Amino acid sequence: MGDKTDLKYRHVVWPTVYSISLISICVLLIDENKYPPMIISLVAATILAPLLAIVTKSGEIKEHMIGVALVCIPMAGLWFFGPNYFNIAIPFIIWVWQCASWSKREHPPIRYGVWHGFGIASTILPGAILIGALLQ
Repeated sequence: MGDKTDLKYRHVVWPTVYSISLISICVLLIDENKYPPMIISLVAATILAPLLAIVTKSGEIKEHMIGVALVCIPMAGLWFFGPNYFNIAIPFIIWVWQCASWSKREHPPIRYGVWHGFGIASTILPGAILIGALLQ
């Protein structure tokens, strides 16, 4: 039972903290009128995925990074068109399903990367809302 809690903690909480940290850094450091923070933070999440792989002990870093890229790069493309149902609700629904079913056993690194990618994509908007509320 203790391992399942650890899996949920490592693969649910860490991607959420990672996503909120990235969007916060993007909002604080770059001009939102020139560069869209959602797109930049999703691309940065892919580039910095090895850090998340090390923290969550997901296995091979390259495979994990590919898994994160499989989700975050297309999501960055959807954010190019602005906020809509496809880049807000659908990643969240998929992530909730993954958290409920994937946390029951071990997986290969690419699958953890996909799980983390959906976690990042679904918590990036609440992170932006949180940092926006804190800055006002």
